[in-house]
Amino acid sequence: MRSIRSIFAIFVGYISISVYAVANNDSQSHHALQPQTVTIASAMFRPPYILPDERSGYELDIIRAAFADQHIKVLFQFSSRNRQMLHFEQKKVDAIMTVNKHTGVSGFLSDEYIQYKNVAISLAKKNIQLTGIADLANYSVVAFLNARNVLGQVFHDMAEQNRAYLEVSPQIKQNKMLYLNRVDVVIADGYVFQELNQQIRRDVDISQPLHFHRLFDGPNYSMSFHDPELRDSFNLGLANIRANGQYQQIKLHYLQDYQH
Repeated sequence: MRSIRSIFAIFVGYISISVYAVANNDSQSHHALQPQTVTIASAMFRPPYILPDERSGYELDIIRAAFADQHIKVLFQFSSRNRQMLHFEQKKVDAIMTVNKHTGVSGFLSDEYIQYKNVAISLAKKNIQLTGIADLANYSVVAFLNARNVLGQVFHDMAEQNRAYLEVSPQIKQNKMLYLNRVDVVIADGYVFQELNQQIRRDVDISQPLHFHRLFDGPNYSMSFHDPELRDSFNLGLANIRANGQYQQIKLHYLQDYQH
């Protein structure tokens, strides 16, 4: 009788262990199926690229689509440029966007995923003639924050030597300064400049004709990651949405109404 009871106890124990193992494996499998979420440091407001209130925009949608292709969710944290970089270096976020080799952040750079269309902008009535970046040294210039470090060596040298050179944030200040004749030339992305005009139309006369001086190529931007495998996932998703046409659809959705 004891022998039978012993065999039964062993059998019950085996069954319990098997059930636990199956349940544990199911739990792990369920956890593995949960989509990963990546936290990304982003600028606060840069239309049409970044629209925090809508959690959308040309740049945000490109990033979201690339990660969605790899079944990864994204969570954007919007803050100033200095705070973005600080949070990334402190590893409070998984990645930081809109960076390149000149930005000065650590981590693993992704493939380039977006190109900004930076131009020099002046009031047409001033008839400013610019044949190259070096010519900016002859004028008062206001640029976006960190422009001297991302627009190439010639621009950097001009910025260092030009006592009338200034960088401001938020960028909407550039628009006001130009239309109020407080600066000769603004350095900005043409799409961003036109979008921000809509925010100040009641304050200044934005109907004044402009000249767009195309002095720059790009710059092109990447993302930087702490985890190289996450970087690789983004690169793969980016390549896929370029190949299947989704990237171009997003671009046209946001940029087709702009001209510069």
